[in-house]
Amino acid sequence: MNICIDAGMGLISREKGGIYYLIPQFLDALYKVAPENQYIIYGYFIRKYHSRIKHIKEILTSDKFHFRFLPLPSKIVEITEQKIKFPLIELFLSKNPISVYHGFCGGYLPCFKKIKTVYTVYDLSFEINPGFYQDKWYKYIKDSALRADIIITPSLSTKNDLIRVYDIPDNKIRVTHLGINTSIFKPIEKEIARQFLKKHFPFEKYILTVATSIKRKNLPFLLDVYKMLKEKKIEEKLVIIAGTDYLKNDILKISIDRKIEQDVFCLTEIPVENMPYFYAGAELFLFLSLYEGFGLPALEAMSCGCPVVVSNVSSLPEIVADAGITVSPYDKEEACNKIIEILNNDTIKSAMIKKGLERSKIFSWEKCAKETLEVYKSLVT
Repeated sequence: MNICIDAGMGLISREKGGIYYLIPQFLDALYKVAPENQYIIYGYFIRKYHSRIKHIKEILTSDKFHFRFLPLPSKIVEITEQKIKFPLIELFLSKNPISVYHGFCGGYLPCFKKIKTVYTVYDLSFEINPGFYQDKWYKYIKDSALRADIIITPSLSTKNDLIRVYDIPDNKIRVTHLGINTSIFKPIEKEIARQFLKKHFPFEKYILTVATSIKRKNLPFLLDVYKMLKEKKIEEKLVIIAGTDYLKNDILKISIDRKIEQDVFCLTEIPVENMPYFYAGAELFLFLSLYEGFGLPALEAMSCGCPVVVSNVSSLPEIVADAGITVSPYDKEEACNKIIEILNNDTIKSAMIKKGLERSKIFSWEKCAKETLEVYKSLVT
């Protein structure tokens, strides 16, 4: 098969979170499970054209990856495809017969007339919590989902959202859970982790969370819960790995307002390969998000031997199952009491760690790639 992958969002950016982090891992696994296919990596851009191509080729090195970049500004391509409805991208790709075109949430499906299409929708957070987002980034997702031949979601939760919000038929949606990079995210002895972490902070006992936004990750709620925990005299500090310095500044403001700034430590620019030390060194990982399409950080924490407490909403109960503790992201008292119960009971923590390690083994990029490959095959046979 000749499989075209839309690289417009997932590869040309150097951002560290979301699909920018997921797609390179998915493509690497896809090549490993099906090296017989040809993979056409498609994108469009003019600004910093040569440096961006160089960046992509550093990520995808196999000769089975072929790069086709339309040297036009995204706005022109968008108007041509979405407003005028002219199949510019199909015409551009016509030199190489395409078996399947795979687009990703955040972009849009081109106006194809002959090519079969797969569209991955990671979540509908912009529909569930519209006040958290700029609508312009998501304006074509509904139309793309409706036009796609098959939709892929990373969780049953997101599938159910698509059915409920967009009235998409059940049989059009396939669930393929995301994977985890087990060469990076694996258990580390706590003492080794603590030795590594000394260059970041002087204390040993801490609760960990990661955040890429204030509202959706429910940080004001989490900091309120942490304030309650400090009032109950817990010794653990709160460490937050933030996506940007801008976010770090917002977290500091909230911490000062709660008068807990002396116990909250916010870090940015932590390389992915260093994250296992933070997970392994933590007493507990909190992920009290208001909405997740999958919840990869909770899975990463479990795979590093850290007990997790997550929200009981969206995909998180589906992903952690009985390996983690779920709490309402609106009930501070419940969250506070559960956290204290875990922190004060080594037997509970040990059981959670064991279950988490076993649960995390279920998820792999190889499995995700194989299931996605079956979706491609179903469209061309």
